[in-house]
Amino acid sequence: MFRHPWGTSEDDLTRHFFGLMKYLPVDVLLVPFLNLIRSLYPDRKISTQTIKSADILLWPEYLIPQKWRDQFNRPDVTAEKRRSKYYIVPDVVISFDDYVFVVEAEKSHSVEAEQMFQQYMMGRHLFPTTGGHKNLFNLLLNTDQMPPFFCGVTANDVRTGISILPSDSIPQYIVKRAQMLGEAYDIGEISYSYLWISWHHVGRLAEEVLDMQRGIGNEISKLNAGFLSGFKEMMDKEGFYPVRAFRADDRNETYVDDCSCIPVLKRSLDCDLIGYEASIQPSFIPVFNAMGCTANWLAQQTIEPSATAILTKEESHG
Repeated sequence: MFRHPWGTSEDDLTRHFFGLMKYLPVDVLLVPFLNLIRSLYPDRKISTQTIKSADILLWPEYLIPQKWRDQFNRPDVTAEKRRSKYYIVPDVVISFDDYVFVVEAEKSHSVEAEQMFQQYMMGRHLFPTTGGHKNLFNLLLNTDQMPPFFCGVTANDVRTGISILPSDSIPQYIVKRAQMLGEAYDIGEISYSYLWISWHHVGRLAEEVLDMQRGIGNEISKLNAGFLSGFKEMMDKEGFYPVRAFRADDRNETYVDDCSCIPVLKRSLDCDLIGYEASIQPSFIPVFNAMGCTANWLAQQTIEPSATAILTKEESHG
């Protein structure tokens, strides 16, 4: 595997994860992956009970219908810079009898709304079933800790009078782009199809399935664990593991009633540590060389205890 100076490449992440999913038994990685998606989107009709196999294609190439070739350009690109597009290549397509995933895998925090639109259109074109369509799921996989909410694109289509705003959601973007091409889709259907997970979710999944195979202990599971351990190592090196955010509205969080135990940094640099049993490590103090002496920076700061909620030591999740 070629190692880039900035870490594992996007294609290597995709190849290793979905390549293992393609060749390992379905219950080792594919079914846990689907269960992960089901846990995040319980209202989606994603069944794993009868799965015996799946058709997993990496970077398949599909011919774009003639009527769309000139239209598959970002709407904010000027006319003189537009080019006809003949093929579309999703990162991964996972097809079952009743539903299909078209996966866009990114090693970034960004989302290319036009790419999601084109893949949705092609998915609807490519995967019909008798009497209707399969359940099509357009899955975005990137490095964010939360799903993208806005498309970030500004465009006005003179011919149709349709405008796209940066604040439009990805489903709204897809609806408007389809209208520009003379296609009508229901936004509820598109919202149902649009899914997101993070590589951080995949990092935790890698740990869980590896532990599961190691716990079985037979020869086949040891072989599976050998493959999974290499992928888990890759996830660890990239730092992919979901962060548990502190939520003020989470009933499981416990607040400290007496804020006097929180150290208060005063402008004189005197620190009130009454009732505070822990110690402040020097490594916790930020150093800003561009601002000169750290003490001068700290002397200008004040921590207000009344606005700070912390977890008790006994019930801390850290």
